[in-house]
Amino acid sequence: MEIQVVLSKGRYVLPALFCLVIGGSALQIIYLVTVGLPSGSTMSIMGLTMPSFIVLLLGISLPVLFAEYFLFAVPIASMFLFVNRAVKAASYEMNIMNIGPVFAGRHIIRRAAAPALFSVASASMLREVIAGYLAIGPFPESPFLGEAALSLMSALIFMPIALLIFMPTWVLNDSGIVTHLKTSKLEVRQCPDTQGVGRWVSNIFGGYALIAFPITMFTTYIYGPYFAADVVPTLPELLGALTLVVGVPLFVMAFIVPVVVVNEHSQDRIRRKMGHLAIKLGATVVEKEAIKKTTRVSTEGILAESAGKEIVSSAKTVDLEKKLKLERQEITISQKGVRVRKEAKDKKDKKR
Repeated sequence: MEIQVVLSKGRYVLPALFCLVIGGSALQIIYLVTVGLPSGSTMSIMGLTMPSFIVLLLGISLPVLFAEYFLFAVPIASMFLFVNRAVKAASYEMNIMNIGPVFAGRHIIRRAAAPALFSVASASMLREVIAGYLAIGPFPESPFLGEAALSLMSALIFMPIALLIFMPTWVLNDSGIVTHLKTSKLEVRQCPDTQGVGRWVSNIFGGYALIAFPITMFTTYIYGPYFAADVVPTLPELLGALTLVVGVPLFVMAFIVPVVVVNEHSQDRIRRKMGHLAIKLGATVVEKEAIKKTTRVSTEGILAESAGKEIVSSAKTVDLEKKLKLERQEITISQKGVRVRKEAKDKKDKKR
């Protein structure tokens, strides 16, 4: 099974700019907060300051994340595939769909959003530990700078765990492995259900992130500092909190985008491996679903079971039916007129 992928070098320009600008801003925030902190014993032995030590750790983390991708993405994706097959075997078939080849720069950046939100939402438990270890207190120049650095460093520590969950979903989504209802199940009154296996997994953890993220951000930046402390926030403080809510996930995304790029360069390998595994589980290659439009439209989208006629229950549908009926009548009358004229002409020819 060979699937061509559009690999234009130009699509990496936007992700590269995103990493440089947003990632550079994140490093600047970490530097400003940690530049005045004392060095630990390990840093003193290495002759490094606190900012240099943190930047060194971040530099080492990228190769570690790449190794994590190559070592664990496909095996964990295979495990997800087996679990999905076991859970849905009774009602669903598994197949491989020839998906589209285009994956632009904006798609690369967007793919980093879910693990970033997951990391930020889950890393709140590490904030106090990091603050105590690094002795980070209130930052006098900006009250939100220390909070941003704490949230960012906590999320970056939790990021490898989030990637262990979401990298396999990238592999599954890019492989085009889907499940859909068996033909026998379509006789039951239910909508056809086709879903990518990767989407099935990412919806579970992504749903958690979408719920936990706003709750965590509200608790950390608004409820704790103001409502719990019985302090009325000013407009600049609220704007600062909103900036953190939007900015911290973007900072984390800048460190995830390089891993997404590595995944893009591994398409042939991962598709070949996952395709072979899916075929062993009984999958076959299928075409994309074609959704055909009908001339008979109902706003409710309900068809009568007996004769296949639509149940008309809205004025809009009634008007459309009347219009179509009139058009059919006009066509019929026109056809009859042509037939009558032809018969009259034939009679004249016979008389001659």
